[in-house]
Amino acid sequence: MSYFMEALNWYAALPSTVMIMIGIFLIGLILARLKPMAALKSSIYVAAGMIGLNTMVGMFAGAAVPVLTEIINSTGMKLDVVDLGIGSVQSYVTFPLSFYALLLPIGLIVNVVMILLKLTNTFDVDIFNYFVMALTSAYIYGTTENIPLAVVGFVITEIIILKFADFTAPAIQKAYGLDGVSIPHGNAVVFAPVGILVNYVIEKIPPLRKIDWSPEKIEEKFGGLVQPSTIGFVMGIVFGVVARMSFGECVELAATIAAFMILFPKMLGTLIEGIQPVADGMRETTEKFLHRQLNIGLDAAILVGMPDVMATGILLVPVVILLAFILPGNRVMPLADLAIACPFLVSCCMPFCKKNIFRGFIAGIFVFIIALYVCTATADMYTAAAAANGLPFDSVSTSVGGASTWVSWIIAQILNLFG
Repeated sequence: MSYFMEALNWYAALPSTVMIMIGIFLIGLILARLKPMAALKSSIYVAAGMIGLNTMVGMFAGAAVPVLTEIINSTGMKLDVVDLGIGSVQSYVTFPLSFYALLLPIGLIVNVVMILLKLTNTFDVDIFNYFVMALTSAYIYGTTENIPLAVVGFVITEIIILKFADFTAPAIQKAYGLDGVSIPHGNAVVFAPVGILVNYVIEKIPPLRKIDWSPEKIEEKFGGLVQPSTIGFVMGIVFGVVARMSFGECVELAATIAAFMILFPKMLGTLIEGIQPVADGMRETTEKFLHRQLNIGLDAAILVGMPDVMATGILLVPVVILLAFILPGNRVMPLADLAIACPFLVSCCMPFCKKNIFRGFIAGIFVFIIALYVCTATADMYTAAAAANGLPFDSVSTSVGGASTWVSWIIAQILNLFG
């Protein structure tokens, strides 16, 4: 048993890309029945794609966060809950949990049992993102110090997120050509119902129903003038001017955002090239033995650079800052997560909004109203969870991109009654 736990601790300490690479390789060998070299090639391509995607996201955040910080600071507004970014979820709240290594096998077992019982069609290989589900455990443990109850919270959260992944998979696959992929990422997929509801309401209002800001329609009307790279460049200039940057700094920021819009799809293409043979092989195997298709669960980061998602996210940035100031009862100043949280949290809404940037923008407003209120409601639990791990924050803190998942908040609120 000790060797097993040591192996789990070793695996849990691996970088997320390495976890995914190992997972894809094993799935390729066992479920997809690929030859070892073919499975290795797929795992390398998927890892390379993920590294590329993460590099692009990091490049975008690195360029945008200082600018947005300057814009927010220039308003002079102060709110008492600090947004420390999604890294704080991992480094302070979930990974340091004394029982985190136990959550990995529990999560895998729950996933496999649900597949065998036909309760899910998603096989989640992105074990790194168990930290999102573990946020529920951290809330419960930080409040009650009850480990069994915290584990129950993790399991319930995982079941709900896998069901969301199953529900959203067909729309995501159809919209972006990601055959055999689902998104069991609790930070993003739980907001899909907002996109569904907004799209339903807009369809009932004829003047709004006719508004089509899909990337294809925009390019059809304006040609190369309104390509994603051009939109990114213009928004970079606008942000730079508002932040009072020099001419050179403005152009550099604009070029960086444009580069993100250009390079992200290429990195995604590499990932898809790796995942496709595994998905096809797994589909054949599961159809033969389970009589149905399974999807490979991946990070929502694969959607962030889609033209409609990123354009919507960029347009939402100033709106989210405004919401933080005007929403009654909000205590959260979105800061560290703002540049990435905007496209990330709306990513699973966009397929249901028909990739229409106008509809996604409206949905995004409601998404961030929910996100800011959830972060306000959970800020004390979030701070207490870090303190329970022996890593106290300097002030009441949160993560707009990581702690805004309403599923964890609701489950923690209910289970804390039994602690």
